[in-house]
Amino acid sequence: MNSRRISAAMLCLVALAIGASRLNAYPGGTPRVVTNATPFCTNCHSSTSADQLKDMPADAASGMLPDHRHYTEINSGEEGYGKLSADDRQKLITAIKAMDANSRVELSVSATSVKPGAPLTATVKTRGGAGPVVGVMLTDNDQRFQSSPVQVEGFLITQPPAVTGPDGKSQTKFLDARVAGLNKNINYVNIQEVYSNPDAGKYAECQVVYSLKAPCDPGQYTISAAFLYGTEKASSLGRVEGPGGRIMPVGGQAAHSGRVQFAKPVTVTVK
Repeated sequence: MNSRRISAAMLCLVALAIGASRLNAYPGGTPRVVTNATPFCTNCHSSTSADQLKDMPADAASGMLPDHRHYTEINSGEEGYGKLSADDRQKLITAIKAMDANSRVELSVSATSVKPGAPLTATVKTRGGAGPVVGVMLTDNDQRFQSSPVQVEGFLITQPPAVTGPDGKSQTKFLDARVAGLNKNINYVNIQEVYSNPDAGKYAECQVVYSLKAPCDPGQYTISAAFLYGTEKASSLGRVEGPGGRIMPVGGQAAHSGRVQFAKPVTVTVK
C-alpha cells in the first residue's frame, strides 16, 4: 500500500519539476506519468464545485472555482489572454461555460453489496472535455485534496482498466507505456482522441471499466471518480500553436483552464 502512496506523491513531484515556480497543466495528458494518481497534484486546474473543497474555508474554496480562478484571468488579460480583444474574451468565456455545462462524469458499480474479496466492476462514463486527452482516476472519495487511489480502502484493481474512446473502440496506448514487467492495474488513465465542439453542440463520450476485488474486512466503503479535462482548446479562440506545432490553450500552461470534476460517490457494503 505504501508503494501506491509513493507513486501518487511522485506524480506531484513531477508536476513541481515541470512547473518550476508555478505548477503547469498538461494539455496533452501525461504520457510519461503512467501510475496511480490523485487529483491534488492538478493544482493548476479549477474545481467545478465547492462540494469537492469541504476542507477549505468558504472564501478559499470560492477562489478555486472558475469564476474567480479562471474567468478573472481572462477578463483581466492575464497569462496569454492579453492577446484577445475584450469582445473575444467574452466569447471565449461563453464557449468555456458551454463546455462546463455539458461535461460530466458518472460512476456505477456492478453490485453495492458483496462478500469479502468478491469481484465487482466500477464503470466510469465521461462526457465532454476539450481534448485531445482527458484523465480519469478511481478514488476513495470526492474531495479534491483528500482523495486517494481506491486501493487505499482495500479494493484491489485486478486487471488493467478497460478504456473505450469516443469512437467506441478500445484504447491501450496509455497503459502500454508502462515499463515492461510493471503491473498495469492502476487507478489512473488518459483517454486519447477526445474532441468536443461547443459551437456544434458535440461532446465526446468515453468509458473506463475497472475490475475490482472487494476488501476482505466487512464494512461500508465509498468509491468515486475524478474527471480531469480542459476547456479552451475546443474553441477556435481558445487554442494557439505552440513550439513544434503543438496546439496549446490560449491561456498557456500556467492558466487555470483545466477542470477537476468528481462523480457522485457510491457506497459498497462488504458483508
